[in-house]
Amino acid sequence: MKPYSRLGVNVNVDFYSGVIYHLNGIPEDLFVPIFAIGRVPGWSLQVMQQQENNILIRPLLEYNGPDLRHYTDICDR
Repeated sequence: MKPYSRLGVNVNVDFYSGVIYHLNGIPEDLFVPIFAIGRVPGWSLQVMQQQENNILIRPLLEYNGPDLRHYTDICDR
């Protein structure tokens, strides 16, 4: 997957979970639900902590992409 990293496709552990599910004979329709089941406790705890502290936790974001570019209308292209 290293060649794809230059295209913005970075692989993490979750990328390989589909292969493991397939090798264990799990139907493809269940890949997403099984993946989500492992995330539900973390998501739930995050919501509970936010409600307990009366705050909304959002990740900090700093855009470091390219500057604004000129937009050309589709009919002028």
